[in-house]
Amino acid sequence: MIVNKMVGFIGVALGLMMVATGQSDAVKLIDDLGVEVEIAGGPERIVSLAPSNTELLYALGLGNKVVGVTEVCDFPVEVAKVEKVAGFNSVNLEKIVAVKPDLVLAARGNDIEGIRSLRELGIRVFSLDIQSLQQLLQAVDRVGALCGVAEEAARLRGGLDKRIQKVADRLAQAQGKPRVLWGYWSDPVYTAGPGTMIDDVITQAGGFNVASVAEGAWPQVGLETILSWAPEVIVTTYLPTGQDSLATEILRLQKTDGWKMVPAISDSRLYYIEADWLMRPGPRLVNAYEQLARTIHPQLFKEP
Repeated sequence: MIVNKMVGFIGVALGLMMVATGQSDAVKLIDDLGVEVEIAGGPERIVSLAPSNTELLYALGLGNKVVGVTEVCDFPVEVAKVEKVAGFNSVNLEKIVAVKPDLVLAARGNDIEGIRSLRELGIRVFSLDIQSLQQLLQAVDRVGALCGVAEEAARLRGGLDKRIQKVADRLAQAQGKPRVLWGYWSDPVYTAGPGTMIDDVITQAGGFNVASVAEGAWPQVGLETILSWAPEVIVTTYLPTGQDSLATEILRLQKTDGWKMVPAISDSRLYYIEADWLMRPGPRLVNAYEQLARTIHPQLFKEP
């Protein structure tokens, strides 16, 4: 069970401490690169280097303080008006310096050399590496504390906790763990191996990730391997026209040699889920968790 009944500040467990300064309290936190970051009074100008970070900042009510985002940040819609200062996994030092941030919120996958350069320029950087639902909940607390909005963070976390607990209560009645495969359609198929966030969410949603036995975080596998894994449920985050393509894709695979022998395909248990929900470690990851649980154990979520 991932739900922590203690909502709000998580104090020592996260390495957070408050230290008195001359005018206000300063917050010190250790980020996920092991770097101590200190800030007093909360930042006024924030740069986000990942879509998930941007979503979290807006969910915490900090959208009016976000002065720079990446080219792939697209949620919420208000972010379209914010200066673009980075690419998918690259940073533009000149643009970041120009928006004069007092905090840069980085993430797993960002250019480490770029992050180092920002720090050498005296810019405060806090890095997150979220690989599970539990770490997402912790990030809500940490970013809320760092940005001086601990009360708003407690409210956000409390809402996420309640939603997760509601699903977990249903899953407690589950009989067994169906075999689940997340796949990005290509030849070979990309899937999510052990230790990935997708692996964690599938597990928390009451499934067994068949790719957890593979080597590496993002293994590419052929049909022969998928047949040997015999997934009972397949989830994808890519179809040509999203959910509208699902019925056509199921029929196509049911007529395709090899694929029609995969249990999930023969039983029409191929499902589509929004990539931005499942693959971004932001607040909407809980949407993915809820949908996966209903997909894997539909019998537990039938309305009375």
